[in-house]
Amino acid sequence: MPTERMIQQSTQFIDKCVELNFVSAQDAEKLRVPVGEEGHVVAQDALQRGLLTPSDIEIVQSLLRPLEVVPGYEIVDFIGRGGMGVVYRSRQLDLDRIVALKTVLVSSVGDATTAARFELEAKALARLQHPNIVQALNFGKHEGRFYFAMEFVPGPSCEQLVASGFGLPKHQVWQIVRQVASGLMHASRQGLIHRDIKPANLILMPAPEGSMPAAASNGIIKITDFGLAMFTDHAQQDNRLTTADKIIGSPAFMSPEQFSGGQLDFRADMYSLGATAWNLLFGEIPFKGSSIGALYKQKLNPGEITQNLSTTLNDSQWGLLMGLLDPDRERRPSSYEMLIDAIDQLDFSEIASDTAEFSVGPLVAAGTTISEEPTLDQDLQTKEKSFAANTRTTEYPIPLEVEQTGGSKADGGRASEDRVGATQSSETPNPARSGDRRSRNLRVLVGLGVLVVLLLTLVVINWVGPAPRGPRELKRVVSNEPLYDGRTLAGWGTDGSMVGAWNTVEAPDSSEAIACTTNRGALTRRLPDADFFRISLFVWVQEAGGVVDIDFASDFTQAAGLRGTLRFDGSEILLGTKSGDFEEVSVVGSLALPAGFSERYHVVYIERQTKDWYVFLERELVGTIPIATLPGGRALRVVVHGNAEGGDSGTGRGGNDAPRVFFSDFQLSKLAEELSPAQPESIEQPSTGD
Repeated sequence: MPTERMIQQSTQFIDKCVELNFVSAQDAEKLRVPVGEEGHVVAQDALQRGLLTPSDIEIVQSLLRPLEVVPGYEIVDFIGRGGMGVVYRSRQLDLDRIVALKTVLVSSVGDATTAARFELEAKALARLQHPNIVQALNFGKHEGRFYFAMEFVPGPSCEQLVASGFGLPKHQVWQIVRQVASGLMHASRQGLIHRDIKPANLILMPAPEGSMPAAASNGIIKITDFGLAMFTDHAQQDNRLTTADKIIGSPAFMSPEQFSGGQLDFRADMYSLGATAWNLLFGEIPFKGSSIGALYKQKLNPGEITQNLSTTLNDSQWGLLMGLLDPDRERRPSSYEMLIDAIDQLDFSEIASDTAEFSVGPLVAAGTTISEEPTLDQDLQTKEKSFAANTRTTEYPIPLEVEQTGGSKADGGRASEDRVGATQSSETPNPARSGDRRSRNLRVLVGLGVLVVLLLTLVVINWVGPAPRGPRELKRVVSNEPLYDGRTLAGWGTDGSMVGAWNTVEAPDSSEAIACTTNRGALTRRLPDADFFRISLFVWVQEAGGVVDIDFASDFTQAAGLRGTLRFDGSEILLGTKSGDFEEVSVVGSLALPAGFSERYHVVYIERQTKDWYVFLERELVGTIPIATLPGGRALRVVVHGNAEGGDSGTGRGGNDAPRVFFSDFQLSKLAEELSPAQPESIEQPSTGD
């Protein structure tokens, strides 16, 4: 029989899972039921139920025995993880200092490539001593597990700084780029290429006390995550070691030559630094193709990304930025010294470039791209409207002042004709026209009366009509949590709410996705506790995919419960409410489907603000729904009905039905108000990670 200590350990394991949001409170209760039974192992039970992955279990067990993972270190809490390792905030016991402790997952220890890459990262950092590069402290192996201690860097990553969709001040961006260039110059002189420069791997920490005012305001950048670094003197060996016939790096930021697997030098990092600068300047990534092939094609024609960009960069900044993003590395700056010198000579006047190469235009979502965050441009355009959800949004909305000008011209033309007639009358008196004037005056009075009635009607309608939507004031992302692990349905439909058959499948672009393998179905994902948040997900509705709903603001325990829904229905997108999975939608807002909608993934954002739910399709605001009108449950549900039966049976997914609707990359981001300049944020951030 299990001892009291074993039962206590099982209970502590479940409690820690709930604390980390690895399982919901409801799922935790299911795990507690068999605790105490003969032969029961709670970790194995959670794994079999699909509630936890092996890496989840390892993290929980490490936190429950903080002094046993790595000798000389006490694990304090969990920071983050990647495909290779886990990062913990830890205490180095002999010196009583906080460090970032990175360990290789036990499940990856048997992989020789993973272990070699981990050791390579430690050796890479050990060779570097620079104020803009995180410092290596210790490396070792204990009971088959590699560990790596590094400087702990408190502060937000650059990715967090631009998560709201806004760019940073231009002067600050170029100072960040200068610091990164300085760190990379040092790495290059030590024979190292980072290969994964991106905003997430750059942490901005407060400047030391007594720093110069410029440094104090801009902060100090630390480059992290040398897990993909390559020694140039062992380039071929390292390529064989780390690539394994796979693209290495972050596709949105890496250079074109990294796609082809060709010989690399420091200019690959320089390109990634240019893509990072773009992200920091404009609040969005420069290249947003929906596939690796589309990204590579965009990178070969960088001039195209400037055509629909609203910006105030001047010629000197444009020239340097696009020079870094040149697909031909021979045309990029020939050294980091040259790059730093060019940054020091930049002109920061606000005169926008008017050259043909960098012409500006309206900010419009291109049909072949996917935006990473909902932008505020459409939100600002509709700020003065009383109820945006009732207004159909178009790709090129007609500005209000244009409508007024058009009306004025038409009225003005008629007024000119009347003035001409009046002048003729005064110059040539004609008693026979006095009756015409009285008749015209009567018509004017009647018209004025009708106008007054219309104005009073509009006032009444506005008074009794729908209340103005609540402000979208929560835009700062304070944390991100994935809702889909990319491999399993862990955390999905575990409460018996699943309808139909669902599985993880291979999407048409070879990515892993969630799909319904029957004609119609519904699947629920419980959400972590958060007052205000943004749900983001990718959805691909192919031809003959039928009707697709993304339901929110309900707990879905009641089959006929009211919920908010975003529906993709043939030719348009509907926002509204419904009762039940397959019921009709009471529409409050709509959009026409963009051209080529069925050819790629599209990103959906659902935000719970203070008073309203905001729903976006990529850049477009579909509409808003008052929070008070919905139950407000903490769950998300995806529903398909009319999914094509049969189809291509060669997909290898099993069964007779080939899915035509795919969901992927679910994520919840907790939101908060923007910080004022007087409130600098200090977020504890991992000093490195995959």
